[in-house]
Amino acid sequence: MPRVSIVIPTYNTAQYLPDAIESVLGQSYPNVELIVVDDGSTDHTPTLLEQHPGKFIRYRQANAGQSAAMNFGWEKSSGELLGYLSADDRLHPRAIEAIVDAMAQAPDAALAYPDFCVINEDSKQLRIVETPEYEERLLIANFQCLPGPGALFRRSVWEQVGGWNTELRNIPDMDFFLRFCQHGRFIRVAQPLADFRIHSGSTTYNACNPERADEPLRVIRSFYNTQGLSSSILRWKRKAEANAFMLSGFMHGYSGRYAKFMARIGRAVTLDPTSVLSRKMVSYLLTICRPKPKA
Repeated sequence: MPRVSIVIPTYNTAQYLPDAIESVLGQSYPNVELIVVDDGSTDHTPTLLEQHPGKFIRYRQANAGQSAAMNFGWEKSSGELLGYLSADDRLHPRAIEAIVDAMAQAPDAALAYPDFCVINEDSKQLRIVETPEYEERLLIANFQCLPGPGALFRRSVWEQVGGWNTELRNIPDMDFFLRFCQHGRFIRVAQPLADFRIHSGSTTYNACNPERADEPLRVIRSFYNTQGLSSSILRWKRKAEANAFMLSGFMHGYSGRYAKFMARIGRAVTLDPTSVLSRKMVSYLLTICRPKPKA
């Protein structure tokens, strides 16, 4: 029964943080270590954490970003399996038990991820997301971030790969998973075991500056500069770059930079014309054209 360490990084999310904490403390799996890292919150998060009666480890650091907070938490952890939970998300009561069991049956797996529910700011369930079965092609060529909330991974692999890149703010998880997949396969646990919360303050609804919008390009170029990639991965390079340009274009378009959006999509077409005919592209266009939620 391996110890599981869950890190919750939090910054000014006191409204949702108690739900996240209770969802970890209430797990059916008994051997769980919870570490909450307050990344310099300016709301009442420090008081909330100080007064919370639950048994968990608390840290506070100067504001350095989500990636730095999670890296700090993992460095302080002791579990054989590691994971994280955004401060506005939740785990279902049997989440860790089910994922640990799946990884015990697949000792060659580096990471396991479940299906999840999308909830709103009032915790009302909006829909269930059935994540795709793991394929390296989907993760790399389609530039598709398969793991969502509730994923667990092996500490032994994390020690080889390292933590999240603190220079990335929009897609550090994608960069991490691309590095991680080179050290073992991922497995899907086909049960909704976590809640992903959508609200006006979430990064899903935030416009970003040009540098952050170009993070997909930095990530895919860094990945393809890795030595020793297999021939199949190298064959996906143009398609992977096309999908990275599409995501970058979406981020620019959502932030109101429509000329940048068109330039990035044009580059995607030259790399892989089929990429812009995908459902992903339709989703990007609909999201850009949809009225932005008010903060």
